[in-house]
Amino acid sequence: MKIIVNNIKIPFDCDDPRDQIESYLKKRRLGRDFTVYKESLDARRAPDISFVYSVVTECDGELPPDCRAFPEKEDYIASLPVSDGTGSRPVVVGFGPGGMFCALLLAERGFRPIVLEQGDDIDTRARKVEEYFSGGSLDAYSNVQFGEGGAGSFSDGKLITRIKDSRCAFVLSELVRFGADREILTLARPHIGTDRLRGIVKGVRNRIIELGGEVRFNTRVTDILPSGNGAQVCCQGSASLCSDGVFLALGHSARKSFAMLRDRGFRLEAKDFSVGMRIEHLRRDVEQSLYGAALDSKYAYRLPSAEYNVSARWGNDGVYSFCMCPGGVVVPSADESDGFVTNGMSYYARDGVNSNSAIAFSVTKEVHGGDPFKGMEFQRSLEKKAFLLGGGKGKAPCQTLGDFADNVRNTAFSDIRPSVPVGYEYANLNELFDGRQRSLLMRGISHFAGVHSFFADKRAVLTAVESRTSSPVRITRGDTLEAVGFPGIYPVGEGAGYAGGITSAATDGLRAAESYILKTLGKNDI
Repeated sequence: MKIIVNNIKIPFDCDDPRDQIESYLKKRRLGRDFTVYKESLDARRAPDISFVYSVVTECDGELPPDCRAFPEKEDYIASLPVSDGTGSRPVVVGFGPGGMFCALLLAERGFRPIVLEQGDDIDTRARKVEEYFSGGSLDAYSNVQFGEGGAGSFSDGKLITRIKDSRCAFVLSELVRFGADREILTLARPHIGTDRLRGIVKGVRNRIIELGGEVRFNTRVTDILPSGNGAQVCCQGSASLCSDGVFLALGHSARKSFAMLRDRGFRLEAKDFSVGMRIEHLRRDVEQSLYGAALDSKYAYRLPSAEYNVSARWGNDGVYSFCMCPGGVVVPSADESDGFVTNGMSYYARDGVNSNSAIAFSVTKEVHGGDPFKGMEFQRSLEKKAFLLGGGKGKAPCQTLGDFADNVRNTAFSDIRPSVPVGYEYANLNELFDGRQRSLLMRGISHFAGVHSFFADKRAVLTAVESRTSSPVRITRGDTLEAVGFPGIYPVGEGAGYAGGITSAATDGLRAAESYILKTLGKNDI
């Protein structure tokens, strides 16, 4: 029988890792032929660094200790019923990960979905974003936040998720089908890179169209009116659509849509979110801290660009790193002309001079009295302050960590330079936050310096403001994943408050599509 053998530790600098794995299996009297199931890196005792493998091999007889049976995978798509294509065509609003995978599954089962995306196709969108990065104007409807592929198209393309859902494996396999490297199937911390993600997005779109679906760009939904067991979707400048299945994959920054839904009587709840700043260090310093003398090995090329993940909590207060981008750049991510928002982005190679991460503090829903729109306004107020600190012309407000700690505004950086492409203004970022928030950020950074030495580097560059880590809004839905009180309308993904990244949003889109498929074809179980 096929089994999974876990926790095989192989030194990163051994001459032949495969030979080492074969020897390990032989000692356990297992089959020497194997395939890698999962691969991770253990650098906790650097420079004594190991790759940790789970592998699939054959076993005769009883299941050995510390092993498990290899799960035979069912054909996920084929397990769902097929439409004959004669019923109502479902409408998917938004074409980020949640909307993409929702529409893909609907198309694969014969439902010919219509996708409405307010932004541009990925190529046009990328061109507009590059123009914005070069100092051009901001398109409020097609930018880093909005457009084909969603916000994840201008990020590191991380696929890490904490959710335990078998659909995650399907998401990864589909990404490979549309062009991602097969390594994402086995790496414990998979990523695609923004440069490769764009081609994958086009592949998903073309498949949906091939199966009879439509993807309409530059189509802004202005209203959603309940109609029978579904809804009428009103679009600016075009005819409205009626469907018994409307999927709201709006994204975490869809502020106008949230207001529209509130006015239409949808139940919106506040949820916790975080805000903070980007911090940049030299990539070589991050790698030196995490890998140490292992970098001098002739096998150092096997070590991936170093990643870190830090967090600290004191009572209800928490500070943590978010969306760490090894060898990446800080990117402006606004969708409103009077605000400045920052995020991180890496290409597949992750070989830039700097590495960056958000350092954010928690904002619990109770802080704003459980009002999601007060949370949203708090985000917006920080973004407007950041815009003014950047000179009011779209440049990024930046400061060294040392000057932030001393609450002073100087005018120069040392050998760690801001990577943000729109240019920057030296600012005192203390002006963004109140005293408690500033103290919390510094307490967190000081704590992290005890874990990784580069956090003590006063030359580190801070860029503000990181305010879109997640949505402050949750659109309440029931057991069938339909919005409470609105049958046939399915809130999906990050914007609906049910996901926190590419993989979890895609998975949530699949779950919503499943619910609709089973309901429409006469089955009630999800």
